[in-house]
Amino acid sequence: MEWWQLMILIFGSMFILMATNYPVAFVFLSLNVGMFYFFLNGMPGIEMFVVSLFDSLFSFTMIAVVMFILMGEILFHSGMAFRAINALDKILGKIPGRLAIVSSVAGIIFGAVSGSMMGNVAMLGSTLGPEMEKKGYKKTLIYGTIMGVGSLAILIPPSAIGVLYASIAQISVGKVLIGGVIPGLILGFVYMGSILLRVILNPSLAPPYEVETVPFKRKVKYLTLDVAPLGVVIFAVIGTILLGIATPSEAAVLGAIGAFLLSIYNRTFGLKLIRTSAFQTFKSIAMIFAIVAATTGFGQMLSLSGVTNTLVEMSTSFEGNPILILIMMQVVVFILGCVADIVPIMMLTIPIFFPIIHGLGYDPIWYAVINIINLEVASITPPFGMLLFVMKGVAPPDTKMTDIYKSVVPFVICDILVMALLFLVPPLVTWLPSLIYK
Repeated sequence: MEWWQLMILIFGSMFILMATNYPVAFVFLSLNVGMFYFFLNGMPGIEMFVVSLFDSLFSFTMIAVVMFILMGEILFHSGMAFRAINALDKILGKIPGRLAIVSSVAGIIFGAVSGSMMGNVAMLGSTLGPEMEKKGYKKTLIYGTIMGVGSLAILIPPSAIGVLYASIAQISVGKVLIGGVIPGLILGFVYMGSILLRVILNPSLAPPYEVETVPFKRKVKYLTLDVAPLGVVIFAVIGTILLGIATPSEAAVLGAIGAFLLSIYNRTFGLKLIRTSAFQTFKSIAMIFAIVAATTGFGQMLSLSGVTNTLVEMSTSFEGNPILILIMMQVVVFILGCVADIVPIMMLTIPIFFPIIHGLGYDPIWYAVINIINLEVASITPPFGMLLFVMKGVAPPDTKMTDIYKSVVPFVICDILVMALLFLVPPLVTWLPSLIYK
């Protein structure tokens, strides 16, 4: 069979299986088994697939995924996150769009300690969302802010999605995590700048209100007792990697230990916390392990069929500027983000795109970070962005989906602008990883 016929066979079978509402990971696993059997003459192909499956799962880097998720669950269920939000609310003075800025700062901090977009959005939506509505904030500002800053958890380490992305792409986990630090901070400040600009131009978005005057000593107390302790976890993860003290997997373990210590400090440590956090972690990693196993086999299957090699040859022989190919890849991911979830997009595109990236000679870490921002856009893009439905779940019952859809537009624009900036200035991604991993 010709390569294009094989590609039609593979992707046609995949979409047919997906149409049956079968879980995505099992769609890929089923397809892998059938295609390995087909390409490698029966049982030898199945045996090769099983070996590659175990190799992908019994990897030291997978420890980081487990520990990052556990760390986020402990911090969420221990109540430390809610104490920090309350403290930030007291610390910030009277500024335009005050509560929206509080949400932004909180989103950046919790993105650096949880690694969970859904947890971030659910927490901010259930705590600050009702308060902003009570103060007369417009829904388009409330929901967009919470979903935008909540999605930063995918980019700012520790990011479980970042580890998963690097594992599927078979690139350095540490470099992907560190590569997201500067772009994540830039994106956070761009979000806050856009909020301030919108509120200044249209004060009705966030009507001013009387703010309790908090003495400087009390602000220091709130900062020291409720916000600074989260710095222990941030340093345990990001700091130890930046200083070269720990690998990402070791840093993840240190972060989980730090989260347990904070739960003791917050006096919420106990059997219930351990049981709840462990249960939620097991639920998440079961799905993630299935995804990693499925995508590893999928990439090998595409290589065996000759599809990957042909696409790489076509891309490297392209006579125009190769950057156009990378832009088209991002357009494809953006379009897929309108109709599919992050995980299926990763499973579908990474095994196809990364051989092309290597063939064109571009830095895979640079491309990965840009692509992760695009996946962040996918999480808030109508009509099927995952965070749109999380926000609807924690919003008041009278909230319409159209309100939520409208609210994300300014933040999608911010994401696209930052992606363009990273295309123009690659060192914003590559400088820090190259400094750490000399």
